[in-house]
Amino acid sequence: MSKKLNQLNRNEIKEYIFSLQLEVQKEVSNHNSIDDFLDNTDMFDEFEDILPNQEFGILILTILNNFKSEVILNDLLDIVEKAVGKN
Repeated sequence: MSKKLNQLNRNEIKEYIFSLQLEVQKEVSNHNSIDDFLDNTDMFDEFEDILPNQEFGILILTILNNFKSEVILNDLLDIVEKAVGKN
């Protein structure tokens, strides 16, 4: 991602989450273990830096399980926007 999370609007953050879902699916299909993948990736670091542990966990589960629920995504978007100071 060329922009930081605090530079993205709500729709861009949502699209970024969708792109992470695709990238994770691709990466996990090339690895035998999700744990190994998670231990060796830094793609979630920016989220980890700003989100409380519980919300970060929900984000990771949403990405790993390719959830597309508008309810879950809107809640996550609200949390991310609040964390980067957009609310």
